Amino acid sequence: MPPAALHQNDCRAMLTIEHKQQEAESRAVEVPEIKPGVPLHFASGLLGFETNKNFELISDEELNPYQWLKGTDADQSFLVIPPSFAVENYSVELAEDDVVMLELNDQADAVVLCIATYHLNESVTINLKGPIVYNKKTLQGKQIVPLNAANLPLAHPMGN
Repeated sequence: MPPAALHQNDCRAMLTIEHKQQEAESRAVEVPEIKPGVPLHFASGLLGFETNKNFELISDEELNPYQWLKGTDADQSFLVIPPSFAVENYSVELAEDDVVMLELNDQADAVVLCIATYHLNESVTINLKGPIVYNKKTLQGKQIVPLNAANLPLAHPMGN
């Protein structure tokens, strides 16, 4: 059986992340309301965080199109974004084992996200070489190394 190919729609977006410091005496800590997220289970954890199996995908209107992938069984959080906001025609070739493990009987059930990294020089890159794929019906996820990983960058700039 040939590997499944998951394709993202053509789309581009730019996001500027601003950091403003406040004077110590004028710091009013406002705690934003955190809406419940989508619970995701990663049977093999994430690469480098294999013991962390349970996460919640949390949307925040202020971070849109970014989302938080927050660990529920460990104190780990990752900023994630659909790759279509950074690249055109991104596709990942999944191994048959990954398709079976994620129960991806229909390509439409797959959601692809990439981990974003904010750098000290205020640039943002995303990892296209190790995307997170989850089945939106079963909520089973896996960070995969696609069969076409050799052609994908580890730190693709967001265009900021």
